Amino acid sequence: MKAHQHAQVYFNKWRPFCLSFEGVVEDFNFGTLLRLDSGGEYSEENTILATRIQFLAIEIARNREGCNDGVHRRGREGTAA
Repeated sequence: MKAHQHAQVYFNKWRPFCLSFEGVVEDFNFGTLLRLDSGGEYSEENTILATRIQFLAIEIARNREGCNDGVHRRGREGTAA
């Protein structure tokens, strides 16, 4: 997808969604890092800049679908010593 297509998707779909959280979620429009592949590590190839509310929405959906279960399990195994 080209840059102008990404911009169109943002302005047509994400922007109204994000703005609906103004005054509801603190710092809703601050930038944060988001992994493209939830099973992968944060890296230059697997990371994009998104707004905080986009990050929260995507991570909540990933959690509901079980996409982060492996990461959570690996984290728990690493702390159980």
